Amino acid sequence: MAAQSTEFPQFSRLPPEIRLKIWFNCLPHRVVQRDDPLSLGEIQRQQMCWSMRSSQRNASLPLIASVCRESRGVVRKWGKLVLQDYWFNLGPIWVQPRLDFYNLNCDGMSCWEGDDIHIVMEFFEEGFNRLDMMPLALRAEYFFPFNLEPPPEIDEFSDYPHLEIYERARPRGMPSMDDPYNDFAKFSERPYTRVSQSATLAFICIHTTQAQAAESGLFGLLLDAPVQLVDCDDEKRLRAFHDLFQNGSRSNNKRLHVRKQFDSILAHDFKCRVQNWREKVDWLMMTYAWLRAKYGGKHFIPIDGDPGLAWSPPLLDDHAILYMNNKEEPKKTTVFNDRHPWVIQAKKELPRITPKIQFILCTDECEVDNDIHMERDMGIPRGGHSPWFRTTLTYADLPQLP
Repeated sequence: MAAQSTEFPQFSRLPPEIRLKIWFNCLPHRVVQRDDPLSLGEIQRQQMCWSMRSSQRNASLPLIASVCRESRGVVRKWGKLVLQDYWFNLGPIWVQPRLDFYNLNCDGMSCWEGDDIHIVMEFFEEGFNRLDMMPLALRAEYFFPFNLEPPPEIDEFSDYPHLEIYERARPRGMPSMDDPYNDFAKFSERPYTRVSQSATLAFICIHTTQAQAAESGLFGLLLDAPVQLVDCDDEKRLRAFHDLFQNGSRSNNKRLHVRKQFDSILAHDFKCRVQNWREKVDWLMMTYAWLRAKYGGKHFIPIDGDPGLAWSPPLLDDHAILYMNNKEEPKKTTVFNDRHPWVIQAKKELPRITPKIQFILCTDECEVDNDIHMERDMGIPRGGHSPWFRTTLTYADLPQLP
């Protein structure tokens, strides 16, 4: 039987509006990496991946830009090349705010100390403001820690969130606004319908051949979307990535850490543990929203009467610590009053954090027997800033999705 032809000579005869729509549907939907995930030596060693090729491909123009002038016009309409000059950067990256996720890979240890903290703060400002409320994705620990492999002994106190209102307070008792539970409210008016935030619970590198990756269809039509975020409850798609790993490079047999990651993700109790994490994150989202209402933060949801009545039992004015769960002193556990009008309204309006697993494709034969650990950052002085974001462009004038 003859091979099916992939040519379509009638394409040029189609009406222009049809051709443009076809080119648009060929654009990759990417997870744009603001920073290099493998700049962190721990991830390099765990994943046994030493190649930058996939991250660079993910940062490049979509492949259809090289087809013709018409396709290039579509590519340029929906995206821009962003220049970067900070620590752990990938160089210029191609961003499509209406189509992509904007992702930050670096962890809390590397960012919440010293000068590197500006990376996190600028990430929020860029995503919510300069990139016109682009969907954001951060590592889970920015919201609340998640252990893919639960520890043998769980500390029931530290395993649940609690907020020390006054200890980390600003004037008038308002906690720091530099966090993922408050930053969206600086830029988005109610009811926050354009806010989209995801948390990456795990990072997995899939080593396989280009042919296998293309056949799987998991990394875009032309393999120019080599980074993917998958919902934790999408078991079918998670298993498809697992199958690709199982049937991929022979060296995957030695990637024991990745095998353990998949074992945890596909375990019968994984969804339950993710749901448990979501409940904690939802509690924190509600609690920070309540604090904004109590102290008059920006774009807050108004609360009538005594703010303490939103809790059950009601909180007193001198209440200093809010506990989601306190098994040692159950009476100190603070629970929202689901019948209170503010609680009902807040649950309708507040954005929810979506837990996801991040996958990156690598088609190189990376070394698995030795720790190569390559220095990958661009050598930019700490404290550098991107002039592109600060002085020239915003995306508010981009066209809306068809």
